[in-house]
Amino acid sequence: MTFYLLALSIICVFPYCKISIMRQPLWHYLLALGVVSAYFQGYINLYALLFTGLYVVLYYCVLNTKRAIIRATLSTVFIVFSLALALHWVPGFNNLPIVIDERITSDAITFTLYANFDKAMAGLFLCAYFFSNLDSNKKPLKTDSNKAGSLNVKQPIFIIIATVLASLTAALMLGLVSFNPKVPNFWLAFIAINLLFTCVAEEALFRGLLQTKLSKIITPTRFAILAPVITAGIFALAHFAGGFNYVLVSFIAGLGYGYAFYKTRRLEWAILCHWLVNVCHFFLFTYPMLSKI
Repeated sequence: MTFYLLALSIICVFPYCKISIMRQPLWHYLLALGVVSAYFQGYINLYALLFTGLYVVLYYCVLNTKRAIIRATLSTVFIVFSLALALHWVPGFNNLPIVIDERITSDAITFTLYANFDKAMAGLFLCAYFFSNLDSNKKPLKTDSNKAGSLNVKQPIFIIIATVLASLTAALMLGLVSFNPKVPNFWLAFIAINLLFTCVAEEALFRGLLQTKLSKIITPTRFAILAPVITAGIFALAHFAGGFNYVLVSFIAGLGYGYAFYKTRRLEWAILCHWLVNVCHFFLFTYPMLSKI
């Protein structure tokens, strides 16, 4: 029940969900129920509960502080706290194991999958932070189109297809994976967790937060494309543990995620692009990578 409530709260944080109860968005209530359920089911202990309360207070302080310097300071602390949650540095969270050290195929390295309450919560609040800034009419992102908000869906779909093909072809050519279609028995848990607990958190951080900030810093319009390129580089470096070839493939994929966000100004397209790359990788190729790497 805990992770269903958390997943529902993430779905409801997006602008498409306009449901409110007593002037509070529905995701607030779902998250509160999820936290209570997590505590009683043992997924978080008292320390994690206290940290969660502090995180919520910090989030609302960031939103409601008017003085620029105080808001900037609190925003920095909020971002650092979110990163600590996403990296599992905050104590007290006992995340739910789904698969532990399993070889999906005989030629693959072992794979572990958790339903991470801490990372998912960080993604939820980073999304809420991004959408609140969007609603408060902050300086808009710069793109090469004056009508990015009403862009035809054909363009982001083309970007997604190109990203999937480019990143997985690169992984195949670099010897990271081999073509190996399969349907593991935990496939449904994977696609749900990867979408709501992984892709949402990573795209909210890299595209919703970092790329947005860079887009506002890089003032000349002709250099606006540097924001997704720089963000893709940082995203790639975050995958350094997989080796140079893995970093290179992550950079190619990150360019696609960033470009989808750059062209549409919609975080949802970046999340969808990221998720479809991961899903195609999971079902069609060696996952996570060949054991010889």
